[in-house]
Amino acid sequence: MRVLAAAALCAAACRRAAPPPPEAQQQTFEGLTLNQSDAGAPSWTLHARRAFLHEDQNRADLEAPVMDFYTDGKASSRVIAHGGFVDTLTHDVLLSSGVVVDSFQDHSHLTTEALTYSSKTGLMHTDLPVTIRRPDGVVRGRGLVAKPDLSEMRIFNQRSVLSGRDE
Repeated sequence: MRVLAAAALCAAACRRAAPPPPEAQQQTFEGLTLNQSDAGAPSWTLHARRAFLHEDQNRADLEAPVMDFYTDGKASSRVIAHGGFVDTLTHDVLLSSGVVVDSFQDHSHLTTEALTYSSKTGLMHTDLPVTIRRPDGVVRGRGLVAKPDLSEMRIFNQRSVLSGRDE
């Protein structure tokens, strides 16, 4: 009987020593802020209400992310979304669900459902439908490659409405 009890205790102890499942290996951060700079000047800042780091996947899931982009040390645009993730190796950021980009320089306003920022190229891109509202009109398309401040962009499958009229 003692051997059986000892075996049961050993089995229970061994079970407790096993590593937790991958979902339990995530870390949660409240109020995450990431910064990227170029030669000491800020390039972008990413804020998230909450982030869930998955080290084994090199990724952090983001809740309510906001990215601010800078040109010559001045904020040039802001991107907000309901969710997304950052690749912790490449620093590429995917923003999803109700993505809005506001350019502070020319007052452009872009909306889409998902947008990826490549840290390597410094460009944003999507294959989904986009709408860009500017003071002189509205452009709709499917697919986009753009600088974060929207000063340069390529919109695919586009159609325009000039003079601020909206369809």
